Amino acid sequence: MEKLLAKIGIKGNLRKNFAAILIIACSGMIIYGLPYFRLDYYDAYVATYNLTDIQMGLLGSVYGAFGMISYLFGGVLADRVPTRVLLTLSMVGTGAGGFVHLLPLPYPVLVGLYAFWGFSSLFAFWPACVKATRIMSDKDDQGKAFGLFEGGRGICSAIVTMLVVVVFRIGVGSLGEDTLDGQIAGMRAIIIFYSVLTVLFGIFIWIKMDKTETMEQSDRVSFKDIGSVIRMPAVWIIAIVTLCNYMYCVSLYYFVPYSTAFLGLSISGAAAVSALKKWTAPVSNIGGGFLGDKMGTSNLLFTSFVAVIIGTVLILVLPIGTASLPIMILFIVLYIGSYIFFQVNYSLTWAMMEEGAVPKKVSGTAAGFISTIGYLPDVFVSLLFGFLVSGGEEEATAANLTGYRTFFIILVIALAIGAIFTLIWKNYLKKKGILKSAKKNG
Repeated sequence: MEKLLAKIGIKGNLRKNFAAILIIACSGMIIYGLPYFRLDYYDAYVATYNLTDIQMGLLGSVYGAFGMISYLFGGVLADRVPTRVLLTLSMVGTGAGGFVHLLPLPYPVLVGLYAFWGFSSLFAFWPACVKATRIMSDKDDQGKAFGLFEGGRGICSAIVTMLVVVVFRIGVGSLGEDTLDGQIAGMRAIIIFYSVLTVLFGIFIWIKMDKTETMEQSDRVSFKDIGSVIRMPAVWIIAIVTLCNYMYCVSLYYFVPYSTAFLGLSISGAAAVSALKKWTAPVSNIGGGFLGDKMGTSNLLFTSFVAVIIGTVLILVLPIGTASLPIMILFIVLYIGSYIFFQVNYSLTWAMMEEGAVPKKVSGTAAGFISTIGYLPDVFVSLLFGFLVSGGEEEATAANLTGYRTFFIILVIALAIGAIFTLIWKNYLKKKGILKSAKKNG
């Protein structure tokens, strides 16, 4: 393994901590299984816990809102408490919440459980993941490190998603998926699976990171340090670039109903395309990380933003109502291609912290602040879409078409702002005298 890693350019601390980074990457996907699996098994979950659609929506709102208001404080905590401790407690705590979920909980207690998961899986966990990945790799390998982190998450997601389908069917057994008893049994099987897996990976983190010398803690951050992070232009630029890129992330869902309503793609075909794109993420994450370290983070970020803009605009101008095979194939190519470039950016945005000389001592605080700004689309994009698109999402009406096109135009504007800020970023680095060599940044 050591020889193979060296051959593909993984060296130094990154090679030394390769296994630990992969464990953290898998944990960074597994921990969200319990709070989000209800969406993949929506109907079964509603039937099992006798919920209304409004109650289901409230569960997600409680979970998401708690994360948005706590990222910054969790980031500060990530700089004051050993990363190993935070990651382990987050995993074990989230898994323990899963075992509580097996009890016959009344709805108010279920809401409280999702609030707890918001604390255990969002509060300090994500900033701690970013900090751990950053300090376990060398300065010149940040793109590779975050590419491996995001790529590892993608691979783990694809594998675990398939396993969960098997677990659900095993849980249902002979009861049948269409019966309430069968759905309850399937839900319990999934909850047990995710709970055990989450706790196990928490233990793996505790064991593996104990052997990682690079995890020695810096001095605790002070309130002065927190203020200095908020005043850093680099942190604000990274936050805005993250926001623009994440805007595309939360908008991905809306391309699929657009393709079925106006371009003639079948529902099963759209589902296949959605599944296919998940398998391209690890390649683009890892490949983008390696390429970013060679040609420069800012250069590759700009190129990827432009590519996503072009792909989105071309989808927007595809002829509608023809339902022809060439149009559907062109949509699939543009959609998957844009997604690949988006995933390149998704891992590179965190590598910007090293390129911008954000001190490692405040990595957690910076990651928390960036997440607070960068993940704001979670709050407003679905509301914006609902406002613009009248009627059902898959209805091919003139009003819907106008709404979709307006939405995609707003998305293109956001992506263009992201591209502009990558150029601002490059200018900022030049002025600060911290831009890498011309060979790396062009």
